[in-house]
Amino acid sequence: MRKVFVSLLAAVVMIVTITGCFDKNGNQERALVDNESDKPVSNNADQVVWFSDVSSWTPPSPWSTDPQTVEGAITEKTGLTFDFNIPTQDGATKLSLMLVSNEEMPDVMTITNEVLAKKLIQAGKVWGMEQFLQAYDPDSHLLQDFPEDLKQVISERDGGWYALPSHISTNDMRNLYPPSSQYYSDSLLYRRNFGIMINQSILDKLGLKLEEISTEDGLLQAYQQIKDRNLTVDGAPVIPLQVDGKTYQETTLVTLQDMFGVMPVDKNGVYRDRLLAPETRHALHFLYRSAHEGYFGVGQFTMETTAVKSELMTGRVFSFIGNTANTGLKDMDFWVSPGPILSNEGASPVMGISKEAPPGWMQTYISKTTQHPEKLAKWLSYMSSPEGMMLHNFGFEGKHYTKNEHDLVVLTEEGKQAQAGFAASGVSAFWPFANVSWHDSVFQAPMEMTGADGLVVLAVQSAFGKSKHTVTYENAPFRLPADYIQSGSKLSEDQEQINRYKESQITKIVMAKSDQAFSSLYDEMIVKLRNLGIKAIDAKINEKVQEQMDKLSIDVRGVNS
Repeated sequence: MRKVFVSLLAAVVMIVTITGCFDKNGNQERALVDNESDKPVSNNADQVVWFSDVSSWTPPSPWSTDPQTVEGAITEKTGLTFDFNIPTQDGATKLSLMLVSNEEMPDVMTITNEVLAKKLIQAGKVWGMEQFLQAYDPDSHLLQDFPEDLKQVISERDGGWYALPSHISTNDMRNLYPPSSQYYSDSLLYRRNFGIMINQSILDKLGLKLEEISTEDGLLQAYQQIKDRNLTVDGAPVIPLQVDGKTYQETTLVTLQDMFGVMPVDKNGVYRDRLLAPETRHALHFLYRSAHEGYFGVGQFTMETTAVKSELMTGRVFSFIGNTANTGLKDMDFWVSPGPILSNEGASPVMGISKEAPPGWMQTYISKTTQHPEKLAKWLSYMSSPEGMMLHNFGFEGKHYTKNEHDLVVLTEEGKQAQAGFAASGVSAFWPFANVSWHDSVFQAPMEMTGADGLVVLAVQSAFGKSKHTVTYENAPFRLPADYIQSGSKLSEDQEQINRYKESQITKIVMAKSDQAFSSLYDEMIVKLRNLGIKAIDAKINEKVQEQMDKLSIDVRGVNS
């Protein structure tokens, strides 16, 4: 790897020294900026517009050019400052309107909407990444070490390599940056956000062990004990079950479907909407029974994510089922997980995994109309380089982090605070350049219970995958192109109608007044879904699923129904 160029300024020399000229294996790191970008440029920096449709992303704004800040250090290296355009809602719609009205596009576009991305590409509004880098930064490391497995996946999706994805985690990237510890190896293999969390403190009050509530009957009996004993925490009644608020159908129900063995194919390997799987009826009945017995209030169905998190932070919730990543789990040390809750019907819990490279979350594109292509090319190279990632992930060495005897990053208290306040500090604020494989290679495995990568988080989020009862299956064949069912087609219109219907009907089923009413409403849903055309949609999707199974030499069949 070619040597880092020596800076003319002492401040930049210090930054280069801090980030290091050698990787953790003792090899010289490749510099990802040229002689010109090593010179001070903040005095004549150019401003570009950075758009994103991710409303929850809050990078530092306005941009600081102070070299003692993360943003200022980026400006020193790249000659750019950024004006962020991140709508609070409907970002994809607003960018789409700019496209159809032929307005000048933002210089940088970080988006998650695959359909919109294809429209930008087809309209010729964004650069092909290889062409762009060859023209404006031919020495870029991205032309040499961007993972081929990831390039193949996004090229198949977009018709070419047009984007730099976030949250990169692929086999090719791990070959370049192997995990620093077993912690990160386990995280890679087993960790998933959806699952169940149990409050250990309340479990102790009940006099129960974790394995005693790892079955459906055991968990429901624990809920009933809480009611019968009128358990309280700080004078407030214990809530037996907290569902995932307004998103419960996409998270809580999906988690229960996995626990109770729902797969996207039947026993013959034919695609089937998960709602039609017989095990889904059992998952819905669990929610119905829990609501009917008063283990949770149906008012939870209207709660925002922040309200759910606040409830969990009180310590009076016994169990939570849904997306654990949105719960504040990292800040609490009393959560544990039994893994999957085993169904009374004896179905095996299932978990979809993929050996294929995930395409990432946020996709960053460069506009062909930008007035600063050379600086943006070098910016892409710098932000994705070891030096750049060390800066925007961890801040400044000696201040925000140190390195241990194995040359692994250890955050200081100031560094932890800076990451928590990333919108002001810039430390870990640049999500579009998140590289999971690199992070897990340079960061020390956590020693503490709490924190974003604390021991509690991994224990809870890997319990499902580590369970001896869990059956894994390859889910790559079920990853469909975003526009596979074309917008405006009859199938698309039927699909929209089905989505609206099932959202309201599922809540009616869960809130049923009796077992008889539950069965009647469930049967009504199945008939209505078929009348609305779900079988035709499934048949269309099955064509693509079978094609992708053949292409990947994968045969997935239902292990339960």
